[in-house]
Amino acid sequence: MVFDQTGLRELAAFRDEVGVLSLYTTMEPGTQAGRTRLRNEIATLRQELAAGPDQERARLVGVRLDLLEQRITELLDPAAPGLGRALFAQVAGDEVRTEWVQLPVGDLAVLKEHAYLLPLVTAVQADKPVGVARVGRDGVRLFDCRYGLAEELEPVLFNLATAGSSGAGSTTLPRLSRGGIHPDRFDQRVEEHLARFLRESAPHVAGQARRLGWETLLLVGDPRDTSILGEALPAGPEIIQMDAVLDPALSPPEVLEFVRPTLDEARARHDTALAVHARDLALSGGNGAVGLDDILSLLRQGRVEHLLLDDAGGWKAAPPRPVAPEELEEEMIELALEHGGEVTVLESRAAGELAEAGGVAAMLRW
Repeated sequence: MVFDQTGLRELAAFRDEVGVLSLYTTMEPGTQAGRTRLRNEIATLRQELAAGPDQERARLVGVRLDLLEQRITELLDPAAPGLGRALFAQVAGDEVRTEWVQLPVGDLAVLKEHAYLLPLVTAVQADKPVGVARVGRDGVRLFDCRYGLAEELEPVLFNLATAGSSGAGSTTLPRLSRGGIHPDRFDQRVEEHLARFLRESAPHVAGQARRLGWETLLLVGDPRDTSILGEALPAGPEIIQMDAVLDPALSPPEVLEFVRPTLDEARARHDTALAVHARDLALSGGNGAVGLDDILSLLRQGRVEHLLLDDAGGWKAAPPRPVAPEELEEEMIELALEHGGEVTVLESRAAGELAEAGGVAAMLRW
């Protein structure tokens, strides 16, 4: 099963008294580079621990890595699923978890008291569930896109010749024949029936959006057709109309790649709106906060509903602290997830909205 937000929250509680090994790799098709990079990362981790003061911990980690060799080999198997893969293992305990996403996660071998989550958080929140609807003369084809994967759903077909259709949400229309109808009038009736079909398809499309939790629904096709469907859809996900011809022969992954630039723009707008909203709430005395110290305190109290974080933000340049910036970043992410909150690592343009706020903001429960 593909990794998602629920998995992130579960991993936030994954701990061990000696430490948790977090291994990440990105397996690009047709190359062995990911395998080599992770092996090098593991070797470096062994060396750093061996040179450190806690020799017993170094020994235990070395033993655990040896015992995990088969699992690591499986993680690096080119035939296994996922562009980005991760393995989390307790050093003193027995529990091991492996996860994958169809997105890059880098190559790392990290030992901490808890699972190291930043690579997965960054990947997952950047590709949240969205829907793509190809709207055309043959009906509506729906695609569910999430975390780098795309799947085609059952289509809603419009077949004028057979006066009906098969598929979810189908509608039955009177049979049209050219016999005795002026060509101009026939074409007009075709357009009227297509418009009716698209309006009657809207409840089915909206139902899929609710069921699958789409944050955005992209309507691709002739603007005359996408406008009819878009206007008939009830309130729900953000609707974006894309004036483009989507080749019916494209596979679901190819559809996702075709629309990705538009989805990336939508994400940038969404992130910017979130950052502006959280900042304005804080400045107006509402349920918002900015600044590292305040937000750390609020996270520890479980008051943060949504943490917004610029990974390269000014909070890393705050006055020296006993904890390194990367440790603070992990602590903030872990606390937000443990208390059931959301985390957004901001897209670079959106992060600029928090530059004067130190690169970190939050929307609060109370």
